[in-house]
Amino acid sequence: MWAVQYHRYGDPSVLETEEVAVRKPKPGEVMIETVSSGVSAIDLMYRSGKLRMHGVGFPKQTGFDVLGIVRESRVPGIEADRWVWAVLDVEPLRRRGTAVQYLTVGSERIGAFPEEFVPPTEAGSLPLGSLTALRGIRDGVRVHYGERLLIVGAGGAVGLAAIQLAVALGVETDAVCGARAIELCRGLGTTRVFDHATPEALEPRRSGDYDAVLIAAGNGRDWLGAARRPGRIVLTRGDAWLRTLPAALRARRRIGAIAAGHKATDLTELAQRVAAGILRPVVDRTYAVTDLARAHEEFGKGGTAGSRLICHTMP
Repeated sequence: MWAVQYHRYGDPSVLETEEVAVRKPKPGEVMIETVSSGVSAIDLMYRSGKLRMHGVGFPKQTGFDVLGIVRESRVPGIEADRWVWAVLDVEPLRRRGTAVQYLTVGSERIGAFPEEFVPPTEAGSLPLGSLTALRGIRDGVRVHYGERLLIVGAGGAVGLAAIQLAVALGVETDAVCGARAIELCRGLGTTRVFDHATPEALEPRRSGDYDAVLIAAGNGRDWLGAARRPGRIVLTRGDAWLRTLPAALRARRRIGAIAAGHKATDLTELAQRVAAGILRPVVDRTYAVTDLARAHEEFGKGGTAGSRLICHTMP
């Protein structure tokens, strides 16, 4: 099978498409023929060597999440030809990734779509971002019907999924994003949208009007004044949480951090929401898997307004 791998840390040019062996599933595993996947910051951190928690030695594969079809299953209740998606989580002892033709993975890392439902290819851009958003909304800020939520960095994969999940709960949701994502956020049901580069964004920063603030991107220190005291403020990146913590302590603000995880129950819940039309992918740019290096190169550039989708069909 084909797999996108790298034999040393470096810039996107280290990514190569190579032939590797297919691993057959063991009991409790499925083998997925992959269809599409997303690109995330952790992919770039692994490839560059900034985060060295991806197995010992080389080659290493790239990719963290994937959408596909089960071709072989040794998991009761998951039959061949079922659509699923998967998230790998941090695996310090393994070098695998999801930019591969076939992915063999344990049942604890997959979410199954309802039988007979065929998700759009674009759904491959959702798993990691929507998992982070789900945990941020449900376990982090814990917002409920009628409360007010501010989502900062709303134009990316996490933020756009968080908007949809919060609005579905009946939460009054405001968003902060770049200019390119303003109409996207409005179309998903936000009450107000602020362009982070304009003076108007100062209003929510200092308002103290929100029951909770979810920070998916940006400088967390800038948004400590947006929540009512003591506030429910959650960041979706651990490094951002560490940078924000000293200022939060000085301001007597309570902040937390959340990560995606890989729970099968959460992945299945999100798959059901896609099937029900409650959660939909918002794709900014689409790349062939043979052009994955360019996707890495362009990630985070040009303003964020949706996810980056990698299509796994080979020419």
